[in-house]
Amino acid sequence: MVSNKPYLIRGIFDWCVDSGLTPYLIAKILPGIRLPKSQSNSKEIILNISPTAVSKLIIDNDFISFLARFNGVNEEIFIPMKAVAGIYSNENREGLFFEIDSKINDVAKKSNIETKSLKKTKSSHLKLVK
Repeated sequence: MVSNKPYLIRGIFDWCVDSGLTPYLIAKILPGIRLPKSQSNSKEIILNISPTAVSKLIIDNDFISFLARFNGVNEEIFIPMKAVAGIYSNENREGLFFEIDSKINDVAKKSNIETKSLKKTKSSHLKLVK
């Protein structure tokens, strides 16, 4: 059976835009999420996904992706649907919030530990050339 989560997210997004409100997306930092490095230090992130803040927004059944500027640099953002914890209007805080499966959080924690241990043991052979 197809999940209703992406349909609900698209519905709240459309309601926000049609009402002149600013849609904000909450996402848990999980494996597979693509964010600017400066923004991925916490457990979750809140993003303004209004048409004036992002471009090339795609709300697919499996992911949300868009382009946004962080510190003056265009960044491609990719968020798997399983990482989305909510979407709401910034002005009145109305929207929908979702439970994130605890199994996914456990996998994310394990993956973070493995990634950190790999980073410690293997360094890059590449050098910056100016």
